[in-house]
Amino acid sequence: MSRARVLAMPGPELAAWREARAADGSPLPEPARDGTQEAVTLEVEGVAVGGALLELTPDVGGTRCSVRVLQTTLPRDADEHWAAAVAALEAHGRGLGAAVLVVGVAPELARVFTAAGFLATMTGIGKRLDPGSAPELQEDRRVAVRPMTREERERYVVDVRGLLTDGMERAGVVSPAAGRNEELEERLARVSLDPPPEDEMLMVAEVDGTPVGRAWGTFVERDGALDFLGHSIDLFPEHRGQGLTKSFLGALRRHAHEVGVRDVHLRVYGHAESARRTFVAAGAGVGDVHLRKELD
Repeated sequence: MSRARVLAMPGPELAAWREARAADGSPLPEPARDGTQEAVTLEVEGVAVGGALLELTPDVGGTRCSVRVLQTTLPRDADEHWAAAVAALEAHGRGLGAAVLVVGVAPELARVFTAAGFLATMTGIGKRLDPGSAPELQEDRRVAVRPMTREERERYVVDVRGLLTDGMERAGVVSPAAGRNEELEERLARVSLDPPPEDEMLMVAEVDGTPVGRAWGTFVERDGALDFLGHSIDLFPEHRGQGLTKSFLGALRRHAHEVGVRDVHLRVYGHAESARRTFVAAGAGVGDVHLRKELD
């Protein structure tokens, strides 16, 4: 069995890592408002194979250790080495006093973490909108979309707070007793403005003029192009089971294409397997998988 260790990264190595990441356009993330960070070197069989940026934040019942960045030279099919590396990260997290370890990895690595007892909390989904395929973005055109009215936005802010909180708790993204989610509240405060910021998309889905669902996402400029980050999409309970989801997604994709979106990105909760299958069947690819493990 492979042996692995996690060691504190020396200052000069950390400075070089920061500089290299910044030059590549993917700088190391800044710590969260209530977080502290530690950079570590990952060693397998006595050889340094990369590094990780860990962040400790308060969590219900203890401390959460998040692997903010994991950058190694280990091949993704080197399961034995990865298993040892995962075990070393767990041991280091326990040594820091963490009760929970969370990490986001490429889909090819999810099996190694799952075998080590991690549970998938979210899956990152992405799709590029190819202008050449725009006429085919929506074959089923039963569903049309339009912007929410002020009254609809006011109701939506209340409803989506519950939807997202329940989803995050069920997926294990947050603990049920965590209380107020400041990041979510800041987002909701933006969409509560009248009018809402231009980079927020708040849409109602309709069939023959009857509202059947809602969607919320944010437009983000990246590399000189416009991307779309989806936060929530839901059909009203009385309109579920009618095969409207694919048509709803098509209407949203067509709208996004019309406003010039290049890439669409979504986060799907780990327990929402049917939703993940629907998005993948619509041509989306899986970018990463976020996982969580209780360390106690």
